[in-house]
Amino acid sequence: MSQALSPRSPELAPGKGSVIIDEVLEEKIRGTTNRIEPMIIFKVRDALFGLPRSQVLLSGFFRGMLESPHLGDSREGNLEKPITFDERTGITPEDMEYFCKVLDIRAFQQPPKLSPEQWASAYRLAKMWEFEQLRDYILKFLDRSVKDPFERIEFADMLGVEAWIIPALAQICQRSNALNVEEAAKLGYARLVKVCKQRERRRSAYEISDYETWLAESEE
Repeated sequence: MSQALSPRSPELAPGKGSVIIDEVLEEKIRGTTNRIEPMIIFKVRDALFGLPRSQVLLSGFFRGMLESPHLGDSREGNLEKPITFDERTGITPEDMEYFCKVLDIRAFQQPPKLSPEQWASAYRLAKMWEFEQLRDYILKFLDRSVKDPFERIEFADMLGVEAWIIPALAQICQRSNALNVEEAAKLGYARLVKVCKQRERRRSAYEISDYETWLAESEE
């Protein structure tokens, strides 16, 4: 399971293959501690993280790096040569913490208590690094958790989930109360025009599926 490590004086535990830090900083480790299998070490800006090799190899991105003789360097991922993501990648230590918490989930465990924004950070890394099952799990969790149509559009734009956009716009078209200034700003000009055009149809009662059809046609 994943561990967040201090950049100060980390060392390998002899014969165990796991990563140890000094006692003062050990309380900062998040998630459960794997003392059995070898770890792959990541450096995100100034923070070090250790992930079990078996979990890392679930990633198409890292599997190619660590196992292919033609891609990357199979020696990468130890304390001397961690897999590094600096400021240019846009990845923060906080993003990695959220990703590790979700990666640690087991079938019998409850999901970690993260905000939708934190789940979105984990999704972005799972998608970027080709953890396909984890990516799909996070997306299903967000799909159940984010109900407000304006938030769904915001997350859809952030994460590239186009399938959420038209159903969310259709919900906005169908509702009875008018849009306020803040909501109009969230939609942006182009979407606001489409929504207002469809809301003019409200002289008659329509199902959300009708609005979805009309909105999809307007995209063509």
